[in-house]
Amino acid sequence: MTHSEAPLQTDPPSPPTVVPSARARETSRSLITLAACLVVASTSWFMLKELGPLLRPLILAAFLAYLIVPIQRWLARRIPAQAAAAVIVSGTLALFWGFAVTAYGNVVELNADLPRLLDRASKIVDGIREFGRAHLPRELMDADTTSEAAQAHVWHSIRSSMRIIVSNVAAMLAEAFVVGVYLVFLLMELGRFPRRIRAGFTPERADAILNVLARINDATTSYLRAKVLSSLATAIPTTCILWAFGVPYPVMWGILTFIGNFIPYAGSLIALSFPMLLAFLELEPLWRPCVVVLLLAVVQVVTNNFVEPTITGKAVDLSPLVTLIALAFWGLCWGVTGMLLAIPLTAMLKIVWENLAFTRPLAILMAERED
Repeated sequence: MTHSEAPLQTDPPSPPTVVPSARARETSRSLITLAACLVVASTSWFMLKELGPLLRPLILAAFLAYLIVPIQRWLARRIPAQAAAAVIVSGTLALFWGFAVTAYGNVVELNADLPRLLDRASKIVDGIREFGRAHLPRELMDADTTSEAAQAHVWHSIRSSMRIIVSNVAAMLAEAFVVGVYLVFLLMELGRFPRRIRAGFTPERADAILNVLARINDATTSYLRAKVLSSLATAIPTTCILWAFGVPYPVMWGILTFIGNFIPYAGSLIALSFPMLLAFLELEPLWRPCVVVLLLAVVQVVTNNFVEPTITGKAVDLSPLVTLIALAFWGLCWGVTGMLLAIPLTAMLKIVWENLAFTRPLAILMAERED
């Protein structure tokens, strides 16, 4: 074979190009989105926990401002604006601090009176045990051989819990001062905020931001106004009933009932359990605490089933499941303060999500209405 007849040298065939299918691309995109959501959620949780001492009083001051600004505007139409601002700020701080100091003083007095109350409770328990031994089968009453040790452990736990409550109330009193400082500066800055938004963004973008803020303001104001009215409708009769029957510290229990009513479903019931228990420890004969419990139960039934639905209506469009999840999340994050702020914070988040195409389906799932 001559040189001209030599076979031609060809390159080896290249491997076929693998083109990912649409399903594989969608799966990869979903995994990336899930990973990004987990990173954002973890970072947000860490930041909320770490910045809680800064954010809690700031958000509380912002919600108080929602309640105060309408009153300030009403007052400014009758007296000079500077005088109206001074009256509102000083009155709010005095009222806020007055309630806080009253509650703290009552908690300290209750802690000092705790040994007497525990002794009274121990006598009541012993009386119930003696009645059981006299009228119930011996096998039933002798089954628990560690009842006295368990009772001593319960009393010790109550004393320890009361000390923790006193320290927490003292910390809340210090935080109330920070809330008051934030509130003053927020009231000073509210009038300038829209102008700063328009100066910092394009007209179209500024209008969109102010529109979202207006919706948040309307939803938060309507919710807080309705909740304050319904809480007053619960707290004022409760305080009057406790005062009329001589239950100690009726103002403190009224304040606790007012605050507890901001926690949906169980807040006011938990708040009322303490004065009910105290009524049985302090009042004699037995019919007096029974009447107190009956009247407080009537107040709860009326306000929860008639007054509050009429006042609140659909102030925040959140489903019951979302409400429970919000209470669990914010309660785990910021404790009792988080549970108080859970509903308005979640309503704000829902309104923001409604204005973003990516999160609009989540906002629809959070709503209670189906339209």
